[in-house]
Amino acid sequence: IMQNLLSQLGGMGGMGGGRRPQSDEPLRDTAETIHISSLALLKMLIHGRAGVPLEVMGLMIGEYLDEYTIRVVDVFSMPQTATGQSVEAVDDEYQSRMLEKLEVVNRPEKVVGWYHSHPGFGCWLSMEDVMTAKGYEQLTPRSVSVVVDPIQSVRGKVVVDAFRTIPDEMALMQIEPRQTTSNIGFLSRPTAQAVAQGLGRHYYNLPIAYRKHEHEVRMLLNVHRRGWQEGLKVTSVAEQRKHMTDTMAKIRSFATQTEKFITSGQDEDEIGNVGKLNPAVHLQQEAESLLSANLNDSIGAMINAIVF
Repeated sequence: IMQNLLSQLGGMGGMGGGRRPQSDEPLRDTAETIHISSLALLKMLIHGRAGVPLEVMGLMIGEYLDEYTIRVVDVFSMPQTATGQSVEAVDDEYQSRMLEKLEVVNRPEKVVGWYHSHPGFGCWLSMEDVMTAKGYEQLTPRSVSVVVDPIQSVRGKVVVDAFRTIPDEMALMQIEPRQTTSNIGFLSRPTAQAVAQGLGRHYYNLPIAYRKHEHEVRMLLNVHRRGWQEGLKVTSVAEQRKHMTDTMAKIRSFATQTEKFITSGQDEDEIGNVGKLNPAVHLQQEAESLLSANLNDSIGAMINAIVF
């Protein structure tokens, strides 16, 4: 009797009290918290807004710190076909090549999941999204599927959620997927639309945390500041020709005024020139500005030709 009782107690699982599926595979510990860096979140929002009204997709790279923590440090977009409420990746070769490029620049992180956008209709997984998520989870069992809504996200509030699919045997037997431990008290409240779309039946959500390192704080504070890269921007040929024509006209005018200014001896009258236009100084400034602009355009054009 005692052995039967112990066996029955051993078959009870998780919070729902359902029986655990008879499988040799270890049960997933669903107490993971997804830590998304500021850089990754910002890039997901920018990518999502750029794709409106269609969905966009990308991969998340990071690391598994332990059995309870997944850290997402960066993301990169992927080419895909998209409709209003579905997204489908079509280029596996692009993914492998991108990971090879990351290794070249000493990025040791690996793919920890994927993300896509739902512009204007909330965070949930469609059946096509569930199939995509299961494909990633077959390669990496702890893979995470993140959905971000760039339309409903406003300043101070980002509409985003993380999901993982429920194994088929648990879904068929209606067993609680959180069999080991749970962060259910830290989860965001599910929307009625997400529940209607299969949350709790085909997939469950995971808590998301945000952490900013010191260098990420400095980066965010400098987003709108003019940086060194501004000097490497190449202007169009038409703009460059117009700027050069206007500057040369100013230089000719200042050269004529400077010649008269010097031949008349006004350059030697320091007291009399106080508060007056000195064409020689302006001539020097315009000439240096033109040389600097031409040098920047030449360097930028050479860098573009070599790198891109």
